[in-house]
Parts: sequence; C-alpha cells; structure tokens
Amino acid sequence: MKILSLIALSLFMSGCANAQSTTTTAKLKISGESLPAIRHVTDMKVSGDTLLFVFECEDVYGQRLLRRAVINNSNNTLNISLDMGKREDGYYTSYMPYPFISDNGALRVVGQDDCEIFTVENDTAFVRTRQYLMDSNRAVPFPLSQYVQDVYMTGADKYVFIGREPNGGRQYAMTADLGTSKIDTIRQINISHELQTWMPNAGEMVYSGKHNRLAFAYKLHPVIEIFDTNGKTIKSVRIGEDTFDPKTLEEGDFETLNSLHTVDLTYTSDYIYALHWGCGYSDADKYAPTIYKIDWNGNVIDRYFNIPYPLYRIAALDDTRLIGWNGKDFILLECV
Repeated sequence: MKILSLIALSLFMSGCANAQSTTTTAKLKISGESLPAIRHVTDMKVSGDTLLFVFECEDVYGQRLLRRAVINNSNNTLNISLDMGKREDGYYTSYMPYPFISDNGALRVVGQDDCEIFTVENDTAFVRTRQYLMDSNRAVPFPLSQYVQDVYMTGADKYVFIGREPNGGRQYAMTADLGTSKIDTIRQINISHELQTWMPNAGEMVYSGKHNRLAFAYKLHPVIEIFDTNGKTIKSVRIGEDTFDPKTLEEGDFETLNSLHTVDLTYTSDYIYALHWGCGYSDADKYAPTIYKIDWNGNVIDRYFNIPYPLYRIAALDDTRLIGWNGKDFILLECV
C-alpha cells in the first residue's frame, strides 16, 4: 500500500505544476461559550465571518447541536455562541438541525428529521416559516424518506439537495420548488449499476451558484463527480485507486472494513476542496490527510499533503484559507 501511494504521488507531482504548495496551520483559540465534550462534528460551513458547526456530544446519542462562531482573524479566535434552537423550556426546536445559506445570504436551518425550514433570529433562536422542503403536499417522482442532506438554496423558494428512497433505497440529487410544490430529480447518485442503494454510495454534495454546478464526492470510492443542474456530467475526477470490496456489504459495519476516500467536501464560488483520507476509521488518527483543490471544470489545481495532524471536517473561508476540525480543536489552514 505504501509503494502504491508513493507511485500515485509521483504521478501526480509530474502532472501538476502546483503540487508542492505549502500549508501553514494554527490552532484557533476559543472564547465566548465553552464547548462540551464533542464526539463527532457532522457538518461545518462558513458564511462571511461566521463558522457554523453541527456536532454530537459524548453523552448524548442521536441529537445534534448547532452553534455559530464568529471568526476573529486578527488573533485567530472563535467566539462561540450558545446552542442554537434551544427553547426557554430547555427543549430544542429541531433535534437534527442542518444550516444552509438562503439566496439573500441569510442563515436558515432545515430539520433533517422532518424537513421543516426555520429562519434564525437574535443569533440563536429558530423561527418557524411554516414551510417544509418535503411534505405530503409536494409532488414527488417516487416515494422519498424525509431525511435530506446537503441543502442549498438556488433562488426564491428553490432548492437543490440530496434525497433518498425509504428503506435503504437509492439516492438522488434533487430540486425542490416550494412555489409550485414540486420535487424532481437531477440525477441518481451511484458509482455503478451494480451498487444502487445509497449506503455504498454515501458522500457529500456542494453547489456553486456562480457556475450553477454541483459536485458529489464519494466516501467509499476515489471519485468526485461534477455536473450541472440538468444532470449533465461536466467531469468525473479520480483522486486515487479503487479500494471498495463489495463483499463487505454483507457485514453490518461494512464502512469500517473499507478505506475511506473523500470524508468531507467544502467549496467556494470557484473551487472545490476534498478532504481525502485513504485509510479506514481505525487509522484516521494515525495519518495526515490530503486536501485536493479542484476547479468547477474538474481540473485538479493543487494538492496539500503536509498537514501535521488528522482532520475530520473542513470548511472554506475563501480561496486560500480553510477551517478544519481535528477531533479536539478547530484549525486554521492557509493553503498557498
């Protein structure tokens, strides 16, 4: 495996003039509210000077919490808010909040458990809009579960997102028009005809409004697909060798039995950043990851592999700066 990695690295270096770019890192100091013991950060994104992050606590199973952190670039500090969506009675408005940015730049939240959409007031309060990304009134092309992922607002009452069929079925990049109460498919997300259900095709999708394109990166396969909102493939980008063993699907923990490729994806208007492991969960804390920088035409612009510790999540501040989560701390990465 080490020999193959060195060969792959050599081939990449010979084909990419900017492959030897450097990455400087700094741990971000925490101010404001203290953080609980975090088991997993499940999502991170940046809006302006604010980091939004969703996490699960060590002592709570199933519930996800959302906080915002204002980034102070002058002293590398994150000012952390209280839990967002927590009501005065101590309960939460949504137990699976997923933040996204509306078409006018405002922060909104969708409940991944029931598809309800909220606005945010006074920094942390969730306010119901009485709108749902999916509900019984929506015209759907086939039965869908109410779990949604990777939600982006593309215009007034218009969205793109990842939707799934119920009972472990297939997954699709989809559109929703709340004005016409219609949901439609952009394309099915699957690596091959042999692997149709969503589980072996798990991954993450991002969207560029500037280019009106989407990118989906597979977790278990070394492929990032870039396509337009009509489903037309722009480019399929390969960032490694195939490692998935279909026989492991017979095991309940098949994901832990395979090497993981893109474990997180972030973006700017002009670039996609893929956090690549090339190892399994059990080895994630032993190896430094690689971050690929790709433009929206599918060209690999850069590769950053001199990161001094593991990373589990990344979010793009701009075209040269990322924020990462290493399991204990938030890290500022400058990729130049």
